[in-house]
Amino acid sequence: MMIKTSISRSLLSVLGAAVLFSGCDILNVDNPNALVQEDAEKVTAASSVVNGAQARTASGIGGIYAAFSTAGDEITWIGSRDAWNELDQGTPDNPGNEFTDGSFPGIAQARWMTNFAVGIMEGHVSEDAGNASLQADLARANLYAGVAYAAIAQMFDDFAFSDRTEPGPLIGEANMSSVFDQAIAYFSAAMAGGGETAMRAQAARAQAYHQKAIWGLLNPSGSTPANPLVNDANANSDAAAVLGSVAGTDWDYRFLYSDATVGNNLSWQVNERGELQIGPDYATKDPADPPTLTSHDLMDPIEGALDTRYKAFVDVFLGGGGNAPLTVVSERGLRLMLAESALASGDMAGFAEHVNMIREGLDGLTAYSGQIPAIEMLQHERRVNLFMQYKRLQDHYRFGVPSSNWLPGSPAMSRPGTMLPITRIEILANCHHPDNALHPCDG
Repeated sequence: MMIKTSISRSLLSVLGAAVLFSGCDILNVDNPNALVQEDAEKVTAASSVVNGAQARTASGIGGIYAAFSTAGDEITWIGSRDAWNELDQGTPDNPGNEFTDGSFPGIAQARWMTNFAVGIMEGHVSEDAGNASLQADLARANLYAGVAYAAIAQMFDDFAFSDRTEPGPLIGEANMSSVFDQAIAYFSAAMAGGGETAMRAQAARAQAYHQKAIWGLLNPSGSTPANPLVNDANANSDAAAVLGSVAGTDWDYRFLYSDATVGNNLSWQVNERGELQIGPDYATKDPADPPTLTSHDLMDPIEGALDTRYKAFVDVFLGGGGNAPLTVVSERGLRLMLAESALASGDMAGFAEHVNMIREGLDGLTAYSGQIPAIEMLQHERRVNLFMQYKRLQDHYRFGVPSSNWLPGSPAMSRPGTMLPITRIEILANCHHPDNALHPCDG
């Protein structure tokens, strides 16, 4: 995003949120309203800059995820704004959709702010390499950058890394896998910090490798792949390494939101605004009062009863107001990567072992022993355990299971793999975009 006032205010707002995260004002300036970049670059502001990157990433992903999730079946439109309905019916690629367009600056600012934080911290560490606190902050900055880049790679068909008023060239649809590579590099750098940050980074790196492989199944063909399964050695190695430390603990890495820091736009749209609600493939809404759910309907295929994992998550989400947490990566997700790789290689015993480490080990449910086809079991376990973790749209596409809301002939129905576009706000500001005919780049 390259509108100067937007980026400048973003820097102020994320640093303000960082002060709330840290509990004290460590910026040594007389007037915080006169904050300039030089103040943010001071070593005394290091933690606040990194906390600001965290806040901007959490806010940016929660913002764009409202539009992204509505394009899948997890969330549906119940309100008054037709642009949600456009997404709901399977058209995620309209650059002028008001909600995608309105959320684009947030995720663009998250990318810029995390990149800025990494650069600042690298400078501080180069001047004081023995400072453990600075090393830890650098690792965190790399972690948040990786999360922001991975989210962009997963949710968008194209992007531009503009630098405030300097327009960035388009990455290009054919090159979006390179954004996964950048995320992976950030996660690798974050692992140098050790501790919980390193564990989060390695888990997120496993997920990025896995999602990059899914991207490869859907691009450039734009069709449902004959073989939708992923077996990626790098993802498997990272997942196994993290599970060696967290197996059986139901570990996850989440963004937490609050009124004092930043909110989650997706949960606000559901719980506060009432524009969105849990999708009809999961729950039944009251026709006379759509924000009210009368039943939850997602059944466990082995138990033959309501899936309690889904219900537990939805209870937390619906009870979270505008601040419901958002899971980035989890033990469950890592286990499902290994289950999928086992299935892809024909290792049915390994598949059942990993699935049952979740079903029996974490949830106390009946073990899987071939009651339904393994690929159906995998799809259900991903649907439940990765609910609202921005994975569902890719699973619609690669498994050939459309949302019941999609219209025949819609982009999502006819071109599997269709994601979000560069939106109008960037098009109008970026001279590199072919639709920006009024403002060609110099030369």
